[in-house]
Amino acid sequence: MKIFSRPPFFPMMIDIKDKDVLIIGGGRVASRRAETLSRCGAKITAVSKKFLNEFPDDTVKIKRAFSPEDIDEKFLFVIAATDDREINELVHKISSEKKIPVNVCDSQGECDFFFPSLINYGSVAASVCTAGENVSLAKKISDKLRRVWSAWILEEL
Repeated sequence: MKIFSRPPFFPMMIDIKDKDVLIIGGGRVASRRAETLSRCGAKITAVSKKFLNEFPDDTVKIKRAFSPEDIDEKFLFVIAATDDREINELVHKISSEKKIPVNVCDSQGECDFFFPSLINYGSVAASVCTAGENVSLAKKISDKLRRVWSAWILEEL
């Protein structure tokens, strides 16, 4: 039984501690991405006219409209998480031209990588990703794993 239309992406765990990442957007999706990146030690810069209060305190928040000059080669990757399709397309275009990997939250076809659900207990981590094809399935599986993950790790120690 084939459940998805494409092969899975290769899961690669990389150290992003102290690496610069850029988030364009200040809403719910951008906030969730920032929270996960913050847990992993990234140096986050976010650009948006307004931000939810849920953004991690260690995020550098730039309160203004996105400008193409915001995308700089210093960034390890870029996340386009606005509710404006034209801005997300522009972020994708500029990031691609500069050869910076980009995740466009409203278009799986414009993603160089997908943002998985992260399940961790200390440094022991797993992730769940459906390549953007079934976000609710990824959430259900991740939630189930989170309920047992720490117990599984402690059993093995």
